[in-house]
Amino acid sequence: MDTLFASQKALIVDKRLDDLQSLRSVLLNLGLGQVFVASSVNMALSILREEPVDFCFMVHDLGKGEKSGLQLLHEAQAEGIHRQGTAYVLVADAETSALMFGSLEFSPDLCIDKPYQSGQLRQSLERLMRMKQALLPLASCMDQGRWGEALLFCEEKQAQFPALKVLLQRLRGIILLKLERYQDAYHQFEALLDEREQHWMRVGLGVSAYRMGDLAQAEAALDQVIRQRQVCLEAFDWLARLHRLKGELQQSVNLLRKSVLLQPTVALLQARQGDAAVRIQDWRLAVDSFRAAVQFGRYSAFQQPEYYFALVQSLRGRLGELHGEQADAAKAEAVQVLEQVVVDFDHDPVAIFRSRLMLSDLLRHSGDKGRAEQAGRAALELFSDLPLELQAQWLELLVDGLEHSESCSQAQAIRQDLTPKTLSIEWARANLKGMMHFRKEALHEARDAFVMAYQLQPDNPSVSLNLLQTEAELLRRQPVEEPAAVIRRCDDLLNGLLYASLTPRQQHRYQALAERLATRIRACAPQPSTGSE
Repeated sequence: MDTLFASQKALIVDKRLDDLQSLRSVLLNLGLGQVFVASSVNMALSILREEPVDFCFMVHDLGKGEKSGLQLLHEAQAEGIHRQGTAYVLVADAETSALMFGSLEFSPDLCIDKPYQSGQLRQSLERLMRMKQALLPLASCMDQGRWGEALLFCEEKQAQFPALKVLLQRLRGIILLKLERYQDAYHQFEALLDEREQHWMRVGLGVSAYRMGDLAQAEAALDQVIRQRQVCLEAFDWLARLHRLKGELQQSVNLLRKSVLLQPTVALLQARQGDAAVRIQDWRLAVDSFRAAVQFGRYSAFQQPEYYFALVQSLRGRLGELHGEQADAAKAEAVQVLEQVVVDFDHDPVAIFRSRLMLSDLLRHSGDKGRAEQAGRAALELFSDLPLELQAQWLELLVDGLEHSESCSQAQAIRQDLTPKTLSIEWARANLKGMMHFRKEALHEARDAFVMAYQLQPDNPSVSLNLLQTEAELLRRQPVEEPAAVIRRCDDLLNGLLYASLTPRQQHRYQALAERLATRIRACAPQPSTGSE
């Protein structure tokens, strides 16, 4: 028996049993040591969590309403189980495969078509295996986030393997972006485009330009990829983000509509669309988007309580447009979603506390005072069981959520009792210190304190908004040596918050700060010439 592939393991993702068995037989006949099979992306993820593989065969079309094979790359990376040493092979026809290589980071290594040809497949797998083995040290560095070492390996391998020049330059561009060396990355992708035209190069150029603050160049590059109908999550996500940064919310929504038509099962794009829809108060679109984000995020890294809460907030916004049975159905769905939080996040006491608190508010606004007070008391009990650090993080949410309930006085008493205790928590001390500096208009000191709090507690919306407000104030009041860097930090903070799941007070702050930033960016943008040549 041929022992070339004897130590290799493969995973096949295909819903058609006959085709799956056909490829499995081919691989076993080639001598692969072990072949796993999965009928869906979620099943494939569950296998990859336990078994790293050398080859991953992903059928692109897994059926209507099913995640595509290409999505496995994105979801595996989001979960931290994507391995650079794995060869990812997409199974798609020639016409479809031409649209699958636009992504910088989520493109397959190879596309093949059915029916499977044993001899041709053997040659392709042998080339892939040798290439992956030659780059194992580089792959290991990238998997572990050792980007400085990865860059050195990458440059060393370019001299050692000239035949892999384009692949290594692609990896080098990715590494430079991870190292935040945006100008170097820009020159890397620009040089590549001078030699040949490939869509992922334009994505790299666009992302680099965006991070450097050259929004016009970024928009031109990313838009060109999208106009070529490439199935590229990054191009849509970064361009929609660019429009949001500039305050062009309707353009962001329009672009995301196109993205979900191409990739309707991508939870991240659905959530981005929903968030933008909430900001322009398109409640119907917001509900549909977050409903899909919840559905397609299940059993993956994108199963997040924020999507559930955003769906409930969107349903509440939709209630103003509905009457009668439709309004009753929307209320019932919102309650059902909050109950589902308890089931899907039974390991997360904060998610359960927030679901009870939101349920109390929802029922109160629906006129069901008795059940609202019951849910409010349950939220109080759940809050009391949280560790001190989590209580400190969610204290203001508790007080705001019970402001108009019978439990309001209890929430206020908890705040008075808890506030001195939070000073024992490092991030809370830093946040308080930042607020004191901000009130004294010592903005640089305030920023330093909020940065420390944010680094210790990045999931706290209040800390993020405090830091964002300080950065925006610095940008407005004082000459800044690197305004692009400040805008980039503000943009990262905005992008890290899901607007639709924030409280009304937090949404008001977010909106005001986002509009201030957009005004600054529009003022700095080069104006088109109106003169004649």
